[in-house]
Amino acid sequence: MKTHLQTLALLGTTALAGPALAQSDDACAALSGIDLPSTQIRTASPQGSGTLPPDPMSAMTGGSPRPVEVGAHCLVEGKIEDRTGADGNQYGIRFQLRMPEDWNGRFLFQGGGGTDGFIAPAIGAIPSTGSTATPALARGYAVVSMDGGHNGMNLDFTADQQARLDLAYASIGKVTGTAKSLIRAYYEGAPDQSYFMGCSNGGREAMMAAQRFPLEFDGVVVGNPGFHLSRAAVGAVWDVEQLMPIAPEGQLHAALTPEDLNLVSDEVLARCDALDGLEDGVVAAYGQCDFDAQALRGQLPDNKLDALLAIMGGAKDSAGDPVYTGWPWDPGIGSDGWRAWKLGTAERPAMHQTLSVPSTGAVFMTPPQQVPADPDFGDLARAVADVGGYFDADETFLTTYAARGGKMVIFQGAADPIFSARDITRWYDEATEDTGDDFARLFVVPGMTHCGGGPAFEDFDPLTLLEDWHESGEAPEQMPASAPSMPGREMPVCAYPATAEYTGGDAASIDSFACVTPAR
Repeated sequence: MKTHLQTLALLGTTALAGPALAQSDDACAALSGIDLPSTQIRTASPQGSGTLPPDPMSAMTGGSPRPVEVGAHCLVEGKIEDRTGADGNQYGIRFQLRMPEDWNGRFLFQGGGGTDGFIAPAIGAIPSTGSTATPALARGYAVVSMDGGHNGMNLDFTADQQARLDLAYASIGKVTGTAKSLIRAYYEGAPDQSYFMGCSNGGREAMMAAQRFPLEFDGVVVGNPGFHLSRAAVGAVWDVEQLMPIAPEGQLHAALTPEDLNLVSDEVLARCDALDGLEDGVVAAYGQCDFDAQALRGQLPDNKLDALLAIMGGAKDSAGDPVYTGWPWDPGIGSDGWRAWKLGTAERPAMHQTLSVPSTGAVFMTPPQQVPADPDFGDLARAVADVGGYFDADETFLTTYAARGGKMVIFQGAADPIFSARDITRWYDEATEDTGDDFARLFVVPGMTHCGGGPAFEDFDPLTLLEDWHESGEAPEQMPASAPSMPGREMPVCAYPATAEYTGGDAASIDSFACVTPAR
């Protein structure tokens, strides 16, 4: 029996041959009648050049929070495998594909965020909220986005087996095959290169694209990935458990005040800012920052410091063994982006409370359930292992992908409060040992929180890095970046394990820094 992808590939080379004027308005409208397996085309309409509104889900995806200018293109929207689920709800994978008149021959799959359930505008914006780089659609890419197989940013889908599988990885293959077939029909030719780009859950999906579909993609941009999502979820439960005992009247946001975290941030800067040769509010030498938080004893109340130490040390079982990794000390701990996940505000509860903890029980435990009160973290880690086995994008053996020339550009905020920078560096070390060091590069962004934000050089362009690497064969050793919070300044974000070191001259110039690998 042919797979969904194999069937679509055959259609793409035979029955889906497009009309002579493949990029005409008529050719776009004709796609509404195309016959694809288990797929309904609901919209196929030409779009003039103009302005697309900001991505309403940019906080989840890292997509552009600004309007985007795009050229004329063909918009196709549809649904794959429309069905009634085991729970009686309606399911299927909704997608949006935008194909520009001025096509550059490339295809980009745009990742989602959170637990998906929405379709972000398929524009291929760089998934760091601070990035001003040109989105992929405006560069001439055909771009597809999807909802992961369920409708609505809620956890109502988790009782359905196929919905779990689609969110975990299966939808990536199905949408890829459908999008490539539509591209072949419209342009009368297959893409020259196929890329995936996303942040958060979209970063996990990008890693899944390389790990589960190594024949389909030539490169992926991976941002702050939830690649070890089942254990990161357990880590979020741990954080809440440490904070609630010190939260006045159960108000999590008040457990650590902005003044508390600013004090911590200032102490980290005092100890580590100068390690890169320049005191500028950025701990660029994050790998050398051996911060002793006991220096805060007497500055913070003991109960607050003890809770913070437990959080930063990472979740542990009753024997003291880690179940999720710890976190680097970074001045970004004082930023709004860090607080948004772990603490929240009086107006907006912590993302851990509204997303992470509920998802731990509903998505990763079998059957879906609530996380027990006062959990045993060893038991909880075991309870999420089965789903984590197919949901986590933590495979390190990517030889097929690498042998075909597949590349991976990863960026990660050092101050990410939900997915630890230490965890992705661990994966990177293991993956380069198991697969080789010529397929992936990791860029840890000092000060950056989750998919942008923080006192960070968060305006960068990893897609151009991937394009250049694919074309030249030369791996990038640095990613030029600027800082919205520090106007006029530029600095390189260096390929791990190297970090930026100030060499003298104009501190605002990228030329005043060199990438140096610290002694281990």
